[in-house]
Amino acid sequence: MKGQLDKTSLEIVAHRGYAAIFPENTMEAFRRSLDLGADSIELDIHHTKESIPVIIHDDTLNRTTTGTGRIRDLTLADILEADAGIKFKPEFAGCKVPLLEEALELCSERKAGLQLELKEHITEEEGRALLQMLNIYNLIERTIIISFHSNNLMLVRKLHPTIELGFLTDNHVALEPLTGLGRAACCLQYELVLNKPELIREANELGLDLAVWTVRSLEIAKQLYALGIRRMTTDIPLLKSDIV
Repeated sequence: MKGQLDKTSLEIVAHRGYAAIFPENTMEAFRRSLDLGADSIELDIHHTKESIPVIIHDDTLNRTTTGTGRIRDLTLADILEADAGIKFKPEFAGCKVPLLEEALELCSERKAGLQLELKEHITEEEGRALLQMLNIYNLIERTIIISFHSNNLMLVRKLHPTIELGFLTDNHVALEPLTGLGRAACCLQYELVLNKPELIREANELGLDLAVWTVRSLEIAKQLYALGIRRMTTDIPLLKSDIV
């Protein structure tokens, strides 16, 4: 399909924008990770008091920014006052919590893929708004919406028949029920695959993609590739030429 990401070989996904070396979930991290060759970026969203999607992993500002408070209880203006870079390293002072739309614009311009994680339970209205934004930036076919919350995925599927969905888990799960989501992937903590590589064959037989997170070494990446994994989310820059 037009605009669809090529996944015929290996897709390198920058976890929160290569969170090991850049301040996670910031535009600085996303731009630099794409500069370093990532095919896609992975990001996390929460909604503000006004239901505006912003990019941050936790449900509060406390850990990664100079601000405090629960995202759902704060206005966008409150959130934009926080510095999202200086806690990581002083050289990144001035980074802000991005709006989702900023990352969508970047992915559209760079023709990059997107893993969009829903960290919270979303409403139908919020789901419709997210899909509308992805459509505006022509990113529907370059995006996989992922979540640990299966009800989020079922809601998005009700709203859109073909966008790719991904169920996140760090536990062994039965893969067959995921086929009910249609175009879908199971996004596993990578050690689950190393400990039970037959999951790859099972997923292939069911027509499911199997993705892994979060890889933090080249050696692990090589092992996963040799087993047949073709979508890896990683905290560190990885070059395909070093893996394939």
